[in-house]
Amino acid sequence: MTPKHPIFDFLHSRGARMACPFCGQEVWNGWDERIALDHAIGSETIDRRGEAFPLTCANCGFIRLQSTHVLDDPRAESRNTRDA
Repeated sequence: MTPKHPIFDFLHSRGARMACPFCGQEVWNGWDERIALDHAIGSETIDRRGEAFPLTCANCGFIRLQSTHVLDDPRAESRNTRDA
């Protein structure tokens, strides 16, 4: 995947490293998918409506979760909801 998608523009603007921490490649799949994080055992940092983009390294399969809460437009009414 080339970094042409808005998620990559945002990550670059925040100084995020694009390289996979396991293999060093920068090809990620899954930028257009969302998963629900309904429950995190022992953590109060994720609410029951938390969602993430599961970016998967195309080379080694490492899964990187990027919070939709941080990446969504905070003004959007549909922010961080499954109905969006």
